[in-house]
Amino acid sequence: MAKQKSRKRIVIWVVVGAAVVLGVLGYLRLRSNLAAAGRTTYEIVEVKRGDIEVTVKGSGSVQPLKDETVYAGTPATVDGVYYENGDTVSEGDIVALLSSDELESSRDSLQQQIDDADAAIATMRSVSGGEYIYSPVDGTVKAVYAAKGESADVVSDRDGALALICPDELMEVIFAGDAALTPGQRVTVTIGSQSVTGEVTAAEGGSITVRFEDDDFALGASAVVTGQDGAQLGEGKAAIAHPVYIAGHGGAIRKIYADAGEEVSRGDKLFQLDGEVLSDALYRQIDAREDLQEDLSDVLADIGGLTVRAGQDGVVSGLNLNPGQIVQGGAALFTVQSSGEYKIEVDIDELDIAGIEAGEAAAVTFDALPGQGFTATVTKINPIGTPVGNVTNYTVTLSLSDAPGVMLGMSADVEIVAESAQDVLLIPVEAIQVIGEQKYVVFEEDIDPDADHAVATHAVATGVTDGVSIVITGGLSEGDRIAVPQVSQLSTQEQMWNMRQNAGGRTGVAAQGGADAS
Repeated sequence: MAKQKSRKRIVIWVVVGAAVVLGVLGYLRLRSNLAAAGRTTYEIVEVKRGDIEVTVKGSGSVQPLKDETVYAGTPATVDGVYYENGDTVSEGDIVALLSSDELESSRDSLQQQIDDADAAIATMRSVSGGEYIYSPVDGTVKAVYAAKGESADVVSDRDGALALICPDELMEVIFAGDAALTPGQRVTVTIGSQSVTGEVTAAEGGSITVRFEDDDFALGASAVVTGQDGAQLGEGKAAIAHPVYIAGHGGAIRKIYADAGEEVSRGDKLFQLDGEVLSDALYRQIDAREDLQEDLSDVLADIGGLTVRAGQDGVVSGLNLNPGQIVQGGAALFTVQSSGEYKIEVDIDELDIAGIEAGEAAAVTFDALPGQGFTATVTKINPIGTPVGNVTNYTVTLSLSDAPGVMLGMSADVEIVAESAQDVLLIPVEAIQVIGEQKYVVFEEDIDPDADHAVATHAVATGVTDGVSIVITGGLSEGDRIAVPQVSQLSTQEQMWNMRQNAGGRTGVAAQGGADAS
């Protein structure tokens, strides 16, 4: 028994000794690894030339580039519907037919009135008008547009009248102004070298009207309006305040009895006509027929609108019509969404938006179409941002066409090249060390194998970066060899040991203090 116990003790001491030796070796190895981890290692790279692109990414969904909604032009009844939501239509396709008893009745009534007017005109053409044209009022002839031998109809169409009469010796000037003028306020009107007192009769909407007495002023003469302090308020053309238009129909001007500037009385002869002179009643009937024809044209246009057509190529949506249904004027009938042209809206962070411009190309991919890529164009950048948390996003709209397989509503990933540079000096972005506001790199020859790390002392100037490489604009040349710091990876055991060491002697002190207390 004693020998067995002795052998057990020997085995135990051997095991303990081996464990101690292994522990010491492990501790020494761990300390060695930690020491190595505290030393910076470097990868040596050459400064090379290359191209770089900085891209901005976003996502959105496919929407129609153009929506065209068709509305009912007038109250009507649905007679037929020939498409459903989701159907593809071409521009001009008939989507629905409507009808309106009211429009058809108006059409028939107007057509009958036009027929009656035509009959009346045919009868009146045999009735001659007067040989003379007389003044209907007392006043001053301010303008005579007709000349001897001219057709009265030609002059009336060209100038609006054969002559103009001012019946009350009042003229006016209208001008744009923002002066604080009110009706009744006195002002001065100057035409040429003559000045008269005028009165503001209207001042609204940025337009001011001033009336003044006629003193043989010429129509269309420049009239300058000034205030009581002499400051100019505005300028315009002199016109008749209450013009009387002298008209004539048929025949030619044989004689003119009054010239511009002459006073006339009511009933005085103004013109003598020669040739076939038609009656005023005939011209009134002709004018009435023209009004009826315009009304009929409007009704026929509304009837034409009862045949409801697609205004563009695309896909029908929002269609909810049934035969017999009553629709009100102005009601939306359906929408045609463009199917060959799309838009995608993506939100871009405020830090990236400055590099994006309208007209730039963008790469678009779809989860639903793996392996396929498309090119879109930036068409709009909304200048009004939307705050999201601590950043502001701006909506960028892109247009997409010639995209087979793409369908409305698909999710899209967009990549826009915000900045790019070609044939520039590039280095890894990790090679840059920032000290204060200056950037530095470490040259290969600056590395001391006995030091834990190398101090970066070589200043450089940089440009754009894509997060992996960075452009060097100064301080380095092609072929220079620089050092890129490498990140050391510790094992879990080494990390725990390091944490215990970083906890300081406090853990050990606390344990030792507890032992002393006991």
